[in-house]
Parts: sequence; C-alpha cells; structure tokens
Amino acid sequence: MDNPLTIVEVTGRLGIGGVESHVSRLAVGLIDRGHCVILVAQEGGVFGEQAQDAGAELLILPFRSQGLQRACEELASRDVDIVHAHNYRAARFGAPLAKGVRKPYVMTVHGPRPWYKRATFRAWSDTVLTVSEADRDSILGPLGVSADRTVVGFLGVDTDRFKPGLDASSLRAEWGVPDDCPVILNVTRFTHRKARPALALIDAMPWVRERSPGAVLVLVGEGDDLQRVRAAAERANDSAGDRMAIVAGPSTDIPVVMNAGDVIIATATTAIESSACATPTIAFGRTGYFGIITPENYEAARAVCFADHGHLPSSSRERLAGDICKVLQDKAAALSTAEGVRALIAERYSVERMVEQIEAVYRQVIERDAAIL
Repeated sequence: MDNPLTIVEVTGRLGIGGVESHVSRLAVGLIDRGHCVILVAQEGGVFGEQAQDAGAELLILPFRSQGLQRACEELASRDVDIVHAHNYRAARFGAPLAKGVRKPYVMTVHGPRPWYKRATFRAWSDTVLTVSEADRDSILGPLGVSADRTVVGFLGVDTDRFKPGLDASSLRAEWGVPDDCPVILNVTRFTHRKARPALALIDAMPWVRERSPGAVLVLVGEGDDLQRVRAAAERANDSAGDRMAIVAGPSTDIPVVMNAGDVIIATATTAIESSACATPTIAFGRTGYFGIITPENYEAARAVCFADHGHLPSSSRERLAGDICKVLQDKAAALSTAEGVRALIAERYSVERMVEQIEAVYRQVIERDAAIL
C-alpha cells in the first residue's frame, strides 16, 4: 500500500447510532490498512470503545473554544495528514481544527438539513463526501456546494458480523415472545422524525393481526421520544387486551437482534445491517416510506439511504400492514429475496470497499493541497 497516514476523525459522539457506527467501522478499517487514527469527539461510548480496541486513539473534549485549543495542542506534535469531520456540528469544530494544525480538511454529510440551517453553515470542505445520492442532491446549490465538489459514498457493513443463523432464542425469551409468534422488529433511534415509523407500526398492528394472528411488534432502540413510543404501545395493548407491542429499549448486540425478527422495519444503517443478516427488511424512515427491499430495488433504496434521505411518500396504514403481511404469509419467498439482497451487499458494499473509497479521497485531497502549497 501507499505510505500510511495519520487521520483525525471528528464526530459528535460515539454511542449508539448510525453515524457513530460508520465512524467506528471507518476507523477500524483504516487501522487494518496500516493507518493511524485519532478520534476526536464530545462524548465516548460503545463505538468509541470498539475503535480503541482496534488501536484508535480517543480524544474526548468539548466542541467549544477551550476544546479547540486543547485539540490543537494535542495534535501539534503529531504528524497529522488530514482532518475528517462527520456531519455539520462536528464540521464546525473540525474545520477550525484543521486550520489550527494547518492540515487538509474533508467533511461527510450524513443526512438532510433544512435550507435555513444550511444558509448559515460556513464549514464546507473543498471536497464533500455524502453517503447517498439524495444526500448529495440536498446540498447542491447556492446554499451548499457545487456538484463537482461532491463525492457520493456509501455505508459499508461487516457481513462477517452481521450474518444470518445467529441464535436469538434467548432474546425472544427475554422479550416474552413465544417461538410460534411472528416477530416484527423496528430497530432505530426514537428521536424526532425517526420515531414516526414506530408510531405508525403500533397503529398498524391491529390490521396486521387480522391477517397474521399472534404477530408481535418489538421496538428496539433509545432516544428522546422513547417514552412517547412506550406510552403509545401501552395504549395499543390496553385497547387490544393483549401484549402486541413491546418496547425493548436499547441493545448493543444488534446482529443477534436482527436475527430475532421475521421482518424488520428500519432505515439507514440499521436497514443495511438487517439486510446483511438476510432478514426481510422494509425501508421506512424519517423522509418517508420505501417498502420491501429487494435485489431489484436495492440501488434505488440505497440512493435515499433506505428512507432516511430524500423525499418519499408517507406510508398509509394499509400499505404498511400489507407489506408486513406479504412477508409473514410467504416466508420462504421473503427469505429468498432477503438472501439475494445479502449477496448483493457482500459483493458491492463491504466495509473494505467503503474504506478504500474514503482513503482514496483522503489521498486526492492531501495531494491537491500539497500542490497548492
């Protein structure tokens, strides 16, 4: 390989979440390729620990002026090659950090942002990475950047870790779900618009149960709206006189969770992870409803980050319940489709390919900046 780099990855936090898992996988992948990685974050967490275990250095500090000064001091003696910030808040810290240590800078956009917030954003890098085509389209124009400054990437997944066949029987027992009950999973962060699918699923459960008796909805995750989701589930259970919606809360053993469901409703990273586990997956997220993921529509789903980016139609209760029942009533066909999706992911969207692409961007930016100097 080319000469190893010292790379600073800047992110807001390293707890549970899609951006957090992406940063951790990127860090581990870069280390596997012989690079030195320094993670700079406001908060640590499980993904920070995973990156540390692989050999990354971790610097936790506030994203304020005193934190910036400390970060510059910590990195001054290091032969840093590039600073990479993930999302807007981290970029507001990462851009002046790169300037302070006089090193090249790149940022990745990880989701949509209202135009009025983009209008005041001044931390764009000369080359901007996005994780979907819809994400790229959302930043083009006078309040963002030009198309020639963007590089569309993707969210890679570890198919050795996220795979079918993991024993989830103890998890189903923990949830109190009998073996013969179909399990509908929603794995997400219950915050703002990302909580909407959970509420829609709770509302759709009586319709699902008319065609798939005994089906149980299990909601896995955390977030600011968790109590709102829990209250909606309790009301639905009281109305049904049965425990048809279970709020399980957060979990760190996500590969096993993904193997516990007969169908998973997810968006962004979690939709990729469930698909990698060959579990039938329905993409439904903060920007609307996509539907059942298949090998034929996978690229279209990826282009909108599995209903996390772009503009999609909202879901009707009938369509959501219909897609769920379609999976539950012909499990053999649904599993065959899901296995085809997993094969596609393994071929095109591994962590290794993601890291290779981003490393290539780093080297291009570094070479361009060196030529300017």
